[in-house]
Amino acid sequence: MLDEKILILGAMQMHLPLIKRAKERGLYVHTCDYVIENEGHKYADEPHYDSTTDFEAVLKIATKAQIDAVFTFNSDPAALTAAYVTKVLNLPGGGYEAVKVMSEKDLFRQFLLNNGFNVPKFSNYTDWKSLEKDISKFKFPILLKPVDSSGSKGVVIINNPEHLRESFENALQFSRCKRIIIEEFIESVGAQFHGDGFVYNNKFVFVYLGDHHFNAAINNLVPYSTTFPSQHSQEDIERVKKEVERFISLVGFKQGGINIEARISAADGNVYLIEVGPRNGGNFTPIVIQYAAGFNFVDAMIDSALGVFKTGEQEINPNGYFAYLILHSSKEGMLKNISINPELEKKVIEKYIYVKKGERVHSFKGANAAIGVLIVKFDSFGDMNNYIDNFADYYKIELE
Repeated sequence: MLDEKILILGAMQMHLPLIKRAKERGLYVHTCDYVIENEGHKYADEPHYDSTTDFEAVLKIATKAQIDAVFTFNSDPAALTAAYVTKVLNLPGGGYEAVKVMSEKDLFRQFLLNNGFNVPKFSNYTDWKSLEKDISKFKFPILLKPVDSSGSKGVVIINNPEHLRESFENALQFSRCKRIIIEEFIESVGAQFHGDGFVYNNKFVFVYLGDHHFNAAINNLVPYSTTFPSQHSQEDIERVKKEVERFISLVGFKQGGINIEARISAADGNVYLIEVGPRNGGNFTPIVIQYAAGFNFVDAMIDSALGVFKTGEQEINPNGYFAYLILHSSKEGMLKNISINPELEKKVIEKYIYVKKGERVHSFKGANAAIGVLIVKFDSFGDMNNYIDNFADYYKIELE
């Protein structure tokens, strides 16, 4: 048996780069994910089929197996579990208190407010009567979010009170702690910033930001792409970085990948942090960034979790124009076929298909409705913008 044993929380396709790399490095890999069929389990030395949100079950696995490192790659719920287990077992981690603030949207907003960051008007609710009493205090449009959901599940923009109660009751189904946050919507100047960073010893090692893209015809809160580099000015990029860096310092996040979403408000020109998640982004965002700017998030995560990370701050090394593109559908049905335009296919450097022929396809109302992900390299900004703006013309989802 190998000496160093790690426990990776999550065994989906998005965890495969981390699981495979850990195996390449000779580590003894345990995976934990209650979905038995998830592909990552196949590569593990020992798979476990508990929920990644079950603190005590994961702690039991880690204790019994004498695990040396516990971490995840792109899951908010699993990040909090990893932080809990590493705290109890005194292993390297992000820090439970910091990760909890970063994982729950109302705690995050309150922390920002208490520390002088720009925040929209917000409040949290556990019952409809309290929200109904307060709703006149908010200026529409508003965002309604489960405080602890991920992948935009249950998140909606509401333009008037007519459908508020229905949306509130629906959002509660996606919240494990049964809390909902309401906040006023921030109209953005240009695209929403999106990217990943890496923190070690409570300091930035690396950060790279791109631009989020949404399909407003289906759900303008669920991104179908992030493109790198960002088309925002370097001055605005630096403004966002400074706000994130200040947040990381104050909240006390010790180490690991972080996922960043931010906007510059059209109303006042200030930077607003939408999210600073205590894990790398979904849709293979850290892998796209590795192609685009050279930073290896996978090795950094493994090294930091094992307590052997030595590299200091790393510079961005731009390497062209890259994006992830999510294959998705506006309709429900059974998958018959996926066809990709040959011109786009030539630019694809990695492809991940989640839904098999004959399996159900869901309308793209949340990130969990993705059919697959393409990692793509483009020739120029213009080339990238053409494919992003006209993405629907370059692939076809046939349903039965």
